[in-house]
Amino acid sequence: MSLKHVNAVIVGSGAGGGVVAKELSEAGLSVVLLERGKWFTPFDDRKDDLRIQRTCVLGNSFGPDDRSPRVYVDRSGKEFTVDPRHWAYSNNAACVGGGTLSYGAMAWRFMEDDFRLRTKYGTLAGSTLDDWPITYWDLEPYYEKAEWEVGVSGDDSNNPFRAPRKRPLPMPPLPPNSSFQILEPAAKRLGLHPFHIPMLRNSVPYNGRGACMRCRWCVGFACEVNAKCGTQNTVIPRAIATGNCDLRTECIAKEVLTDARGKIRGVAYYDANGRYQEQTSDLVVVSGSAVESARLLLNSKSRIFPNGLGNRYDWVGGNLQGHAYTGAAGLFEQDLYDDLGPGASLAICDFNHNNPGFVAGGLLANEFLKSPYQVVTGVSGEGIPRWGKAHKDFMRKYFKRNMTVMGPMQEMPVFDSRVQVDPK
Repeated sequence: MSLKHVNAVIVGSGAGGGVVAKELSEAGLSVVLLERGKWFTPFDDRKDDLRIQRTCVLGNSFGPDDRSPRVYVDRSGKEFTVDPRHWAYSNNAACVGGGTLSYGAMAWRFMEDDFRLRTKYGTLAGSTLDDWPITYWDLEPYYEKAEWEVGVSGDDSNNPFRAPRKRPLPMPPLPPNSSFQILEPAAKRLGLHPFHIPMLRNSVPYNGRGACMRCRWCVGFACEVNAKCGTQNTVIPRAIATGNCDLRTECIAKEVLTDARGKIRGVAYYDANGRYQEQTSDLVVVSGSAVESARLLLNSKSRIFPNGLGNRYDWVGGNLQGHAYTGAAGLFEQDLYDDLGPGASLAICDFNHNNPGFVAGGLLANEFLKSPYQVVTGVSGEGIPRWGKAHKDFMRKYFKRNMTVMGPMQEMPVFDSRVQVDPK
């Protein structure tokens, strides 16, 4: 039996798809929201050092499962088939809410210079770096709308490098933790400009959900008290409440369907029971992820689109960027560990731009609370024992006496860093 025609099919219920579902549903459109994973709760998977969304040693708490392998090709051209536990998989959560269920929940706005990198830094050999076709001020009202509807805490008023905002953040920052109290005066002594990180996390009761309970198990895990703000506990419930949004979980999109004239007509997918389905619609929103969205478009071939949908010029899947970080861990003689999540609380943006001899840059922030496993893998250096009694003694002494400062870097786009569909 054919499915009832709808106005829109949205593929992926993460940060993008969840928001679009809410906007279209509240505007009165009929919406089908397809999600390849389940609607997880914090109680579906116990909190385990070796089974979180980041380390994935024992598998992924919030998907994807091992039925979706990928092929990684290194610089020499050698191929490796990897499952979601492998670093080369470029994993993101596969569930209702996507990565917003388990992310660290920092809520950054782009700076004004981020929209005009080619103008600022010039043409870069080997890179496709270019300016955005829009400016910060085109997006500013939507930044504000997201911050107030989803919920952001913090205070970046002491950041002189931020783009101007018309309205402050809706919630105050969480009280400073021990690392904040050490790093803030140290940064000021160096002439830097520390401030409270904007976080998608309730510091006070907000929008019917409680405040953060400062749990150590934060980044990589779901929040038991719903204080961490994701699409699964903000915009998606609002979309469903309209009666216009049908959320279908455990559905894997196969291809975007087009008619003989090349016009979009819906999405083909496999439902939770593995049955092939075709959902027709007036429009389709593809919001899986950098990898899965490219996979879907490249597999959406037809007579008019022989190389995949939207891929006339071979740009779909190109310029793939990851989530590269830089930083350093320090060891101290006094205890620093206060057991107050999320850990990350203070940042500087002094090095986001205008670094001599370097294109762009990145923020620096104190890191989220680390599990023992993450301390073992994150603290390295000459003289640090890796095994045996000496290693155990080191961990006993320094597990509560270490601090990490790190942050994501602005990567430069490279055309040949890309997603392709493996023929096998």
